[in-house]
Amino acid sequence: MTTNISECINAVMKCSHNLPITALVKSSYFRLDELFARKGSEALAQLQVGAEFSQTLMKAIEFNSKHMNTMNVYQFDRSRTNFTFEELVAVPGSRQQNYQVLLDERKCDCGYFQALHIPCRHVLAACFHARLDWKRFVHPVYRLESVFNVYRSEFRPIGHEDD
Repeated sequence: MTTNISECINAVMKCSHNLPITALVKSSYFRLDELFARKGSEALAQLQVGAEFSQTLMKAIEFNSKHMNTMNVYQFDRSRTNFTFEELVAVPGSRQQNYQVLLDERKCDCGYFQALHIPCRHVLAACFHARLDWKRFVHPVYRLESVFNVYRSEFRPIGHEDD
C-alpha cells in the first residue's frame, strides 16, 4: 500500500521537480483542477448515455461472469441467500475449490466480495441461480451518480498574490 501511495504522489508531482513551494502547490492545484474537469466530463458523458456503472466495473463483472458456468451451485435455504459452490475447473488465483456465499451478510469465502464490495464470480453465480439482480449487491460508491458527485466540485482560479 505504501508503494501505491508513493507512486500516486510521484505521478501527481511529475514535472514539478525542483520548484519552489509556492510553484509546487500551484502546479498541484492546476493538475487536480484538470483531473477533476476531465473525470467529471467522462462521468457526465456516461450518465447521459444511460450507463448506471462505470466501464471499469462492467469489465470486472464481465470478467467474473466468464467463470460462472464452471461451478456447481448448491442452494441451502428457501430465502435464496445461502449458497455453496464447487468449482469444477481451476481458476487462476484461486486457493480452494469450495466456497460459501451468504448474500444477506454480503460475504463470500474468496474475500473478493468483502474487499471490493462488488460481486465476485460466486456471487454472480448465486444471483443467476436464484434469479436475483446482481446490481443490488454493488456498493453505491460504484454508481456513476456517486462518481459524478465526487468530481462535481469545481476549482476556483487562484487570484493574484497582491489581492
